[in-house]
Order: sequence, then structure tokens, then C-alpha cells
Amino acid sequence: MKIASIETFSTRYVGLVRLTTASGEQGWGQLSTYHSDISADVLHRQVAPYVMGEDISDLSTLGDLLDRTYEKQHKFPGSYMCRALGGLDTAIWDLHGKVTGKPVCVLLGGKVKSLRAYASSMKRDITPKDEAERFKRLRDECGYDAFKFRIGAEVGRNQDEWLGRTEEIIPTIRRELGDDATLLVDANSCYIPERAIEVGAILEDNGVSHFEEPCPYWDHDATKKLLMHCRSTYLAANRTTI
Repeated sequence: MKIASIETFSTRYVGLVRLTTASGEQGWGQLSTYHSDISADVLHRQVAPYVMGEDISDLSTLGDLLDRTYEKQHKFPGSYMCRALGGLDTAIWDLHGKVTGKPVCVLLGGKVKSLRAYASSMKRDITPKDEAERFKRLRDECGYDAFKFRIGAEVGRNQDEWLGRTEEIIPTIRRELGDDATLLVDANSCYIPERAIEVGAILEDNGVSHFEEPCPYWDHDATKKLLMHCRSTYLAANRTTI
């Protein structure tokens, strides 16, 4: 199976990839969300020229193909190359799933099972009250029982989206959705470790089970400091006396 064409269908927010082989098999993949139109451009200009005509019959060589393609653009490392390659990668897996008649998860060594989904607005320009009302509608109309909301400000340098929003939204969502709802939050690299620990205590008090990206993800020292605090706290709470 040799790659004969790569097509993209994208907007700023979402992008799809259709890969067709010389013998007519097709697979669909997805470019990473956010500025997907740019990722589509990168796919056509900086990925496709190096993969057209390549034989993709053997999935065991797919990793090498992607690596070689990435290396050809060694002057342009980073997010957009990975986002573009993701569209190609997922399309090839989809194609093999269709050819073999197997779910992609099985090809990857897994098995088919149900997948729990959560609801999220992915917004910060929304009041805690409005976010809670939106979640309740999604619960009642669509059956969601898990919900993720934003705290802090995106890469906020320790500042909130507006003063007091984080301290308000966490207990508001818990109170409005009740104890049975599973709650998750995303800080999008907002906090220094000390502030992340303070916010973490509020989350714990309100039964929030997931704290995503509390510190800038590129600041490994900050993340290490936070993890060490979590480790010492866990050990202290679970220490037994002999």
C-alpha cells in the first residue's frame, strides 16, 4: 500500500485528513485542534513531500517513517510538525483498521470497551454560576456525570482570570452538581508550586479528582517541586506506626 494522495479538510478549530493509497484504500485521521488550518498547511508543505509514494503496508515501520519525516524538518521542530504528523499517523492506523477489519485499539494491542466522557466548556470567560447551569443542562439532557472546568488563567503567571474566580467556581460547581458528580479542573500552566498547593487543598476539600497542568508544563523544576510535596503529603498521611 503506497500513499497516493493526502487531502485535508480544515477550519481554524478542527481538521481532518483523508489518505488514499495507489490501490484505493482510504483512511481518515485528525489534525490536532486549535489552528488546525495552520497544521494542515504544514502537513501539505513539510510532511507530504517526504511520504508520498511510501509503502505503509507494514505498521511496524510506521514509527521510522514518522521519525524520518520529522528529521527532514530539523530546522522546524515543535508543535506544528507534531500536529501535522498526527493527522498522517491516525489516518494510516484508520486505514489499516479498515483493511484488516479490526478496531484500531485491537491493532495497538488493546481491546474494545466503553469509554467514559466528561463535559467541558473549555472557557474562562464564564461565571461560576453560568458554568454550573451549563453543566446541569448537559447532565440532564445528555447524561454526563463527569465535568471539567477551568481555574486560574491560561499561563496566568499566578493570576486568576478575575479576582476570586477560582475560589468561587470550585465550591459552586460541587454544590450545584452534588456529591455524585466527578469533577476535574485544568489550570493551563497558571501557578507557581506554592499557589498550586494552595489551590490543590481547595480542590481536595471539594472532592475534585483531577488537577491538570497546575504549573507551566515546560518548567520541570516547578513540577518536580509540586510532585515532591504531593509525595511527602501522601507518605505522611499513610505512614503507619509499628
